[in-house]
Amino acid sequence: MIYSLYDIIIHISVVVLLPYFLVKMLSEGKYRTGIPERFGLYRERKLHALQDGDVVWFHAVSVGETKAVLPLLKLFKERHPEKKVVFSTTTPTANRVAKTEEPLLIDALIYFPLDLSWVVKRAVARLRPSLFIVVEKEVWPNVIHILHRRGVPIVVVNGTISERSFGRYKRLGFFFGPLFSSISRFCARTEADRDRAVKLGVAPERAVVTGNLKFDMEEPRPKDVDIESLRRELGIEPEEPVIVAGSTHAGEEELLIDVFKRLKKEFPGLKLILAPRHPERFDQVEALLKTSGISFKRRTDSSKVGEKTDVVLLDTIGELSALYSISTVAFVGGSLVEDVGGHNLLEPAVFSRPVVYGAHLKSYLYMAELLEKEGGGVRVSDGETLFSVLSSILSDDGLRARMGRAARRVVDENRGATEKTMDIIEEVMREHSLL
Repeated sequence: MIYSLYDIIIHISVVVLLPYFLVKMLSEGKYRTGIPERFGLYRERKLHALQDGDVVWFHAVSVGETKAVLPLLKLFKERHPEKKVVFSTTTPTANRVAKTEEPLLIDALIYFPLDLSWVVKRAVARLRPSLFIVVEKEVWPNVIHILHRRGVPIVVVNGTISERSFGRYKRLGFFFGPLFSSISRFCARTEADRDRAVKLGVAPERAVVTGNLKFDMEEPRPKDVDIESLRRELGIEPEEPVIVAGSTHAGEEELLIDVFKRLKKEFPGLKLILAPRHPERFDQVEALLKTSGISFKRRTDSSKVGEKTDVVLLDTIGELSALYSISTVAFVGGSLVEDVGGHNLLEPAVFSRPVVYGAHLKSYLYMAELLEKEGGGVRVSDGETLFSVLSSILSDDGLRARMGRAARRVVDENRGATEKTMDIIEEVMREHSLL
């Protein structure tokens, strides 16, 4: 009865929001991407590789979750090459990252179905998963309910539950309690995440702290090009300092451009690589740069390869992590504006780079606290403190080296979540006779 009521509400919501999404589909390409698959309609050739063998369904919402789970997916396929992997994402950008970075590990790459009962039933019937592995914090009632009723074990990896989400789930405990109790294993990032999961209904013996998968990221390198060649392509000399500002959002680019212009007076050779989080904002950021009075080029502009400019607008997908390797200092966006929550602070830390970020952190707060405790990261509150911090780091070689070593130390000392999580997944597979 409860799920029928939820299904009615979801259908009404879809009808009410349909005009909004129709407008978005006409104006923004990302809303047109993967529509048939979001309704559980898949081309035969896309699912052809799933015909022989047990199907394991991995789901990651966006880029951060996708990158976090790829090392686990790689280990899973190394240990169980006979298993067929369906990998679903919600966003087009995450879909492209999965397709680009690990295409050989994925037998079928799809978009996640809408959480409408008839859509989910159709998708499950077509995919026939024997195990469902979901990354971090997604709770889709119909997906969980239908998979559980069909006897498909559900494993949450890199599990995290914010205080805000916990409060919301707790208030609706009559509905979410049965969902959380359906989870076969909850692999939590921290003890606090585990405690919240248990209070929400996960059986205590099924909740375990495995750590954060993001600490186990492999060190990305530019494909088929060395660092020196990359610098030449970007028009950056080896001795020139570089700020890489990654995963930025609206409201941050203006601030970063202003801070960069002020820093240029102090450090004339300074360069900025500016990487907006969402591809649909590339043109918008380009417009900001045109009015800024500083020279710039887009990364994909083949006519300007090697040309020297003050700013490089990174308008590619999947290249940011590698470009952190040429940074002098990194700024990680989504953290100076509210309602985003920040992004992965470890991507520059893995290259022993000082990490700077804003004060608006949610899922990445624990990561920031670790960096700050070791001395590898600095939290700033506004443009003025950002300018002051960047100026200090750029002008002090010793400070920069100490911060870089400390940032890398945080990564090294917290590795191991992938192996622990894999052990838990295999435990579930044995329980359900999937090994």
